[in-house]
Amino acid sequence: MRDNEAVPLTPKALQVLLVLVRRNKELVTKEELLQAVWPDTFVEENNLSRNVFLLRKAMGGSAQDHQYIITVPGRGYRFAEDVRFARTEEADLVAPGDLTEKGQSRRSWPWGWITAGLFLLSVVAVFSFRQLSRRSFVLTEKDTVVLADFGNSTGDAVFDGTLRQGLAIQLEQSPYLRIMDDAQVQREQRLMNLPPDSRISNQVARDVCVRAGAAATIEGAISSLGKSYVLNLRAITCRDGSTLAREQIQAADKDHVLNALSSATSSLRRKLGESRKSLEQLNQPLEQATTASLNALQNYSAGLAVMNRGHFLSAVPMLDRALAIDPNFAMASYYLAIAYEQAGDLERCVLYANQAFRRVDHVSEPERIEITAYYYRSTGELEKEIDAYQQAIRTYPGRWGFHLQLSLTYIDLGQFEEGLREAEESIRLQPDVEPPYRRLLDAYLCLDRFSQAHKVADEVRKRGLDGPRIHQRYLELAFAEKDDQGIAREIRWFSGKREEYLSLGLQAANLNVQGRRSESHKQYLHAAEAALHQGFRYVSDEFLEADARADALSGRCETAHSLGRPGVALAMCGETARAEKLVAETSKTSPNATLWNAVSRPEVEALNAIFRNQPDRGVELMASATPYERAYPDAVYVRGLAYLRMQRGREAAAEFQKIADHKGASWGATWIHPNWGQYYALSYLGMARGYAMTGNTVRAKEAFHNLLALWKNADPELPVLKQALAESNKLNGLPALDH
Repeated sequence: MRDNEAVPLTPKALQVLLVLVRRNKELVTKEELLQAVWPDTFVEENNLSRNVFLLRKAMGGSAQDHQYIITVPGRGYRFAEDVRFARTEEADLVAPGDLTEKGQSRRSWPWGWITAGLFLLSVVAVFSFRQLSRRSFVLTEKDTVVLADFGNSTGDAVFDGTLRQGLAIQLEQSPYLRIMDDAQVQREQRLMNLPPDSRISNQVARDVCVRAGAAATIEGAISSLGKSYVLNLRAITCRDGSTLAREQIQAADKDHVLNALSSATSSLRRKLGESRKSLEQLNQPLEQATTASLNALQNYSAGLAVMNRGHFLSAVPMLDRALAIDPNFAMASYYLAIAYEQAGDLERCVLYANQAFRRVDHVSEPERIEITAYYYRSTGELEKEIDAYQQAIRTYPGRWGFHLQLSLTYIDLGQFEEGLREAEESIRLQPDVEPPYRRLLDAYLCLDRFSQAHKVADEVRKRGLDGPRIHQRYLELAFAEKDDQGIAREIRWFSGKREEYLSLGLQAANLNVQGRRSESHKQYLHAAEAALHQGFRYVSDEFLEADARADALSGRCETAHSLGRPGVALAMCGETARAEKLVAETSKTSPNATLWNAVSRPEVEALNAIFRNQPDRGVELMASATPYERAYPDAVYVRGLAYLRMQRGREAAAEFQKIADHKGASWGATWIHPNWGQYYALSYLGMARGYAMTGNTVRAKEAFHNLLALWKNADPELPVLKQALAESNKLNGLPALDH
């Protein structure tokens, strides 16, 4: 009681007070207090300090007021005032908070009765609190858990980081536990002025837990006992530091440590409230879910940590080593596939995605879903991919990564609003990692919502998130808005980095928008050389194909003739037989790919039909692309060409208008090497021709004006520019110019 008002205390704070009061004016060491209040639990001194802090506040002073409880530096605490025990007027209740300075006691109480009463009250309070805690602290899928690094007293570095990764893999099988992402932990460490890659000690984990509003930490330790090893796990609430569950297990030798960790984690999950049914269904042993090799798991953990910081190229050697040690390590193959997709090397991405899928029966349930869905992405079967991720969300509703991948696929399909919603949900679940913001930027760019894209970019920078792919989005946004300062800033960011080829490819695409084809050609070659220097032949070939396609769109066919690809460029140049051969080859390797069958293959076939003077057949072929065309301006462009050939100017102008009205989609969709900007520029030429056919000279002149404004610095010898100038002059009654 204080001033006749009840003062609430936590059970542990009350017990600390009782120990200090009983030894009034005596020094009580920290060790004695820890042993008296937490006799069966290892508790760090910080927990004791927190309870002393609460006591000082309860006694009416500030947290720094040491009137009653004196700190003896380096040793412990001492209760400084004289104490008497008073009987309340209302009832014979001991009021241990009724402490006064020296004075006459109204009634003196025998110490034994006082002690018994105090003990009884404290036991009742602690028992009641524990019962309430158990009822209110069963972890759910809404609760986040922070994993600390394992304390390793064995002297063997192979356990560093490895056991924490193994614990995470095992815990993530549970639908009832949400593990805090390492990227979020690193962000909290930065805010705590700690290096983001510093060790996550028990205390750091608890501090992160409190700062982030998480529910609990799980701490682990491994020690050696002769040839055997002892592993300890303990789940601790962030609210008051009480122990939720603990588990200890012994491994006969080093080869059985992962198996022992698996068993201990399963037991811990049960103690944290997971049902027997859930454990039976979603509890793949760790050695089967990952690898039996500690060295493989160690390299995998290191590679994953690097990828989480956005450095996909740097992660490849570590993941390669993990796979070399254990060729059956499915998750190492899976993350290699993702790393190569991030790099733009889709050939190796498909290779490793297939390799992971062949071993899908030897992973945990959430990993099986991830690998299966990603396999369908690699084969292009996007409907199956969507089904897999939707199933994953139903089973694991708290996992941000499934919403992230669903967002990516929706945007690929031109369903930008759905992609935006999934990106927002991914961020709601995990606001401290970079990939969801990348998806959000994709959606806003494709929806031409540039101001909101800028707000997202500002938020990403404020959170200290980084990486080459997010800077790719910044550069795309700058190109879309003709922001010269933003363009220069992002080009500088990429300069000298291993991923600079991404920036070089984007610069080449932007030069195409301006009609500066000669400079664009050189930049594509530079990008191809830079990618090849990093060991990405597939990426290098993609840049060369983009260059050939850009030349074909400009009215030049030499590049496509000499390169012999891509099919769309060959078709534009009238090489129908070679284009058909490439189509047949791709159809064999991707027979069920959604976008290949609906967009890319019909596009080449429609161009061939137009060349053979069958434009109506071209329009018919492009019908399959309609559900996806928002993300593929090339498909809209081909349909517009077919209408022009059919002399249907109104329909042609309407098609090209779609491209001009949605400039953001020419930059913001998630293709690896954007080159759609050229279709945006050429859409004005298509509109001008369509309107001219209908006799709408005003709209035709306006479209020509917009094109020539874009191309004010274009190559004067560009064939398509010469044609545009001739048509514009004719429309304006001017003589044709000889270029």
